[in-house]
Formats: sequence, C-alpha cells, structure tokens
Amino acid sequence: MAADLEPATLRVIQVPVITKAPLYLGIEQGFFDEESLTIDAQGAQTGAAVTAAVVSGEAQIGSSAVVPQLLAVAQGLPLRAVAASGATAAPTDGEPNGNFVVLVGSDSDIETAEDLNGTTIAVNALQAAIELAVRAAADREGADSSTFEFVAIPFPEMSAALEAGRVDAVAVVEPFFQAAVEEGHRLVLVAYPYDLDSGLEFALGTFFTSAEYAEQNPDVIGRFIRAMRKANDYAQEHPDEARAIMPTFTRIAPEIAAEVSLPNFPADLPLQEVEAQAELMVRYGIADEPPDARTLLSVLEATP
Repeated sequence: MAADLEPATLRVIQVPVITKAPLYLGIEQGFFDEESLTIDAQGAQTGAAVTAAVVSGEAQIGSSAVVPQLLAVAQGLPLRAVAASGATAAPTDGEPNGNFVVLVGSDSDIETAEDLNGTTIAVNALQAAIELAVRAAADREGADSSTFEFVAIPFPEMSAALEAGRVDAVAVVEPFFQAAVEEGHRLVLVAYPYDLDSGLEFALGTFFTSAEYAEQNPDVIGRFIRAMRKANDYAQEHPDEARAIMPTFTRIAPEIAAEVSLPNFPADLPLQEVEAQAELMVRYGIADEPPDARTLLSVLEATP
C-alpha cells in the first residue's frame, strides 16, 4: 500500500457475472493495494438489491446495468458512476463480441430477424437492457419489434423453455450462449443495437456510488476510479487472464470460461454512449424523455 495514502475499505456489491472480471483482476494484480484500498467484494442476486445497498450505505460501491441506473437517476435517486463495467462493440466475422444473442431451436423455421415478427422471446428482465438491444438490432435488420412478445425467464431456465415450446426464441448472454449452442440451439441475431458502422459501444454497466459518499469521500472515490481504470485496461489487454479468473467469482466452469466471447473492458465510459442508451429507452417506451446521463457520469467525468 502507498505510505502517503489513508487506508480505506470499500464494500463493493455486484451481481457476479463476467463483466466483473476486471474488479477481481484488479484485486489480484494489486491495483487497489497501490491506492491503499481494501476491496470487500460481495455478491447479490439482483440489480435492485445492489442499488438498495448503495443508497442505504450498506455498501459504498455497486455495479449493475446502465438502464436501471438511468431510471434511478430520473426518479431522483443519487447514483453516480465511478467506473465502466463492460461494453460491446459491433459483431465481426460472426463473433458476437460480448453482445446479447438471440437463439432458436435447431428445428425452428426462424432464419432471420424478420422471421422473429410475431414471436415470443425470452429475456431475463422486461424493459431492461437486453430487451432494448434485441429490439433495436432486430429493427435495424428489417424486423418490426413492436410485434415481439417478451417474457421474463431466468437465463438458466431459457433452454428448457425453448425446448418445451413455451417460447420461440431466447435472448442470452455468455456463458449461456456457449452452453445453448452445445445443446444444438441456433443463432439468428447478434443484438448489437446501433448501426454497425456507428463506432459506438453498448455499455453493459457501471460501478457506481451514492452522491453523498462521493461528496464526503472524494479522495477515496478518486483512488477507486484510478484503480478500476488500470483494472479495465489490464483485462482488455489480458483476455485469457480475464477468462481464467471468472470461475473464482461465478459458477462458470473453467472449460466454459475458456471459450466465452468476452465484451470489451473500456477504461472509461463516454457520455455519448450512455446518451445513446438513454435515447433507446425513449424509442422503446421505457422512459418518456431521455434520462440525464450527464448527472450519472458527473463524478467520473470530473476525475482525471
């Protein structure tokens, strides 16, 4: 630990998924030690539980998807992003690049995005990031996503629902994509929501704190931001290490982790990418007007 920095412990609560690999690599590589920070990483079952823990002060840092954070800010909850937590780029040469994917059964007549019109699609949560991405990507490919019926089914239960005929398609993320393909399900859509030549990444989440904690502890938050930037850079540059650490904080088996399609791990979260997601929220009826992305990112943008 740095001798001239006051030691601090941060409880970080998050749903343990692959986008959190940089946090655990940062602990392993000593990036937080360099900032005299001790990270007490705790798992949660839902993003709502993460937000509640941060707002109540039970945890100093949380991590969840961007959509619920923007909705929370729009509702007056004082959340402030302090680090990026994964992002997806446009698919290349059949590689999903960490995006959500839509799968159908091996004997399905569905071949294209347009064939999804009028179908029932399983997502893990309604009116959330995965639904936005599926609708925008399908519309870009010529479908009419207003005809889709979305039903909420947990990721681990989706394959069974597809095989039983309860849904026509499922929208999944890694590692469920690899497992579903091994079971014979077929990819019909990579759900990257923007124009393929836009250059935009789809932000999967952020680490965030409360405005109150950030105001009262600016030095500690600045040190966390610096450490996470290093951790994200490290994960981006060492994808095999990111895959290798996943089984230590998730239930992903090492042989599955070795094959997952990783998202990008950007060091920072550009305002335009969060604003683009806010605009999707309006387009697809999750928000009446674009939530204030600048407020969510105010602490992160102010930290060099």
